[in-house]
Amino acid sequence: MKKIVRRFLQGCSLTAAMFVFQACYGTNDDYYYPEDCLIFRILDENNNAIDGITLKSLWETDQDYSVWAYHGNSDTDGIINAYVSHDEFSATKFQFSDDRNRFEVLDTTFSSLPEMDTIDIVLKKIANE
Repeated sequence: MKKIVRRFLQGCSLTAAMFVFQACYGTNDDYYYPEDCLIFRILDENNNAIDGITLKSLWETDQDYSVWAYHGNSDTDGIINAYVSHDEFSATKFQFSDDRNRFEVLDTTFSSLPEMDTIDIVLKKIANE
């Protein structure tokens, strides 16, 4: 009887160890991350970086619910990041705006995820009156 109980406990211990190994090491770290990081470089018409540009995104649905998500402002190199879900990407509208009213507001959407690492966005300067 002792042998049977001992074998049973050994089997349970082995099964528990295999379960922990599978749970911790059985899948890749990036198995399911539904978001991609988009890197935008904001430029003027002369290819100079623009700082202080605000990036917002709107996920357009059939519902009347619409809230702009704030992603931040571009840095001195004109770089700004946005995280977008794969499922929602084609229905996402991006808005680039300047709080200091130096450049025109640009609204844009992408039909598919861009292949390049950095997406250049060129903004037009507002004409001085």
